[in-house]
Amino acid sequence: MTAPTQAWLAKVRHDLVKRLLWPARDRRDLRGPVVHGELRVSLVDDEGRPVTATALWEALAADAPAALAPPVRQTFSEAVAAAERAAAADDLAAVLALEAAFDALARAVKEEDEDA
Repeated sequence: MTAPTQAWLAKVRHDLVKRLLWPARDRRDLRGPVVHGELRVSLVDDEGRPVTATALWEALAADAPAALAPPVRQTFSEAVAAAERAAAADDLAAVLALEAAFDALARAVKEEDEDA
């Protein structure tokens, strides 16, 4: 895998995925019921402005390597939107599903990158 692809995946993981998953992972590990609102996170763009998860993903996707095929991008877009809705609805399992969606994104991008 090329260095730019690795860097882009790392940025998506750090700036978006980890931040969305931290409170959900903490709740899962601590067990017990979700406290209303605890799965919601505050995200910022590259300029420090508040942004939604969907908007942050779109900004990150705009800088994606050529290996990000449109269907893969769309599938992950839907997963981010679903995780955002799930966090607002205090749905722990649905937020945690973003982890598998990111793993699928990373695999697809790596495979495409290696084939290029």
